[in-house]
Amino acid sequence: MRHWRQLIIDTWGALSYKPAFQQAAEGRPTRLPGPAAASWVPEEDRRRLAAYTMLAAYDTNQAAALLSEGGSDRREYGDPSLIVNQTLAHLLGETQKIMVPDAIDHGQDQHGAPTGGGAAISREKLLREWAESEHLWLRMQHAERTAVLLGDAVYLLAWSRTKGPPVLKTIDPGFYFPVLPDSAVDADTYPERVHLAWETSPDRPPAAGARCDG
Repeated sequence: MRHWRQLIIDTWGALSYKPAFQQAAEGRPTRLPGPAAASWVPEEDRRRLAAYTMLAAYDTNQAAALLSEGGSDRREYGDPSLIVNQTLAHLLGETQKIMVPDAIDHGQDQHGAPTGGGAAISREKLLREWAESEHLWLRMQHAERTAVLLGDAVYLLAWSRTKGPPVLKTIDPGFYFPVLPDSAVDADTYPERVHLAWETSPDRPPAAGARCDG
């Protein structure tokens, strides 16, 4: 009698040989920390969250803790984290700057009026001031590092009733649950609904694993 193992080919297929990953993705008890196998996690998201947690362990040099035995005898030297940092440096470059097409100041005409794209220059200045106030570059570093490590990044751009201009936040993709339509053929399809989850300490209500619909 032959026993065939289920083969799943997806973004996280390379981790399938890890016992801890298999157990967490299937919702079975595991040494893997975090909410990967929590009861409130949708079944279709368990594989994704198990991969996030495992890759984060490698990035922080704690992957030995995922071993069922012999983890204390393993030594890690930070190579995964170094590779991620180097990839991020090449991706973002040394500096980032917001550029608006046609926002080139060619000086003034004979009447003293600015030449070039005056409206574009104003938009560029406004965007740069907004980026500085929202700490855009720091948020990009955080989000793009997550994208290099996990293959996903979530930016939340929304209007603020108190501040006026739009605010920018980055969200851990492990707490992001997009609801895509059945006809979605790729990841670029905009979700019909987005669920955001968060964890709270045991001494603060609500219980860990609260969710909100947005």
